[in-house]
Amino acid sequence: MDYQEYFLQVKDKFINTTRTNIGGFDALVIYDEVFKWRWLATKLKIFSFVTYADKIDEHLIKSYTQNCLHYACKHKKGLPRGLQNGVVSYSILVSDNIDSSAISFVSQRPTKHWSAFEMPILVDLSKKELYYYKENMIWGALYDSFLNEYILRNFKF
Repeated sequence: MDYQEYFLQVKDKFINTTRTNIGGFDALVIYDEVFKWRWLATKLKIFSFVTYADKIDEHLIKSYTQNCLHYACKHKKGLPRGLQNGVVSYSILVSDNIDSSAISFVSQRPTKHWSAFEMPILVDLSKKELYYYKENMIWGALYDSFLNEYILRNFKF
């Protein structure tokens, strides 16, 4: 599977998609909102960013995920974060060439933010493998199973 096939596979699962520049990369931006009573009546504003890069290293994924979170927090609508609202930023870099330092970075617990989840994901086209933090989160544990299921439902091969 090449990037275009993967890109179309992901895009076809969503209605609200657009394109934008994230840190110099052309990114598919997907927007979704999910409300659940079991989350204490919270609505998550979910932004997913899908971008191809020729080679991914730790520096690139760190920078990309920070830029994606900044975009998501800036463009979310509704009540301020923390008032029954949270932001999720899935920053997805796709490549055939992923450095082990990048895999190590995304396998670690994501950085904590106030009412925002920074979720870096790597898609290795050559191995048909998804890399991301798969352990239980301490902060935001209420959303943990949903966040992981969302990744598998929408971004796996």
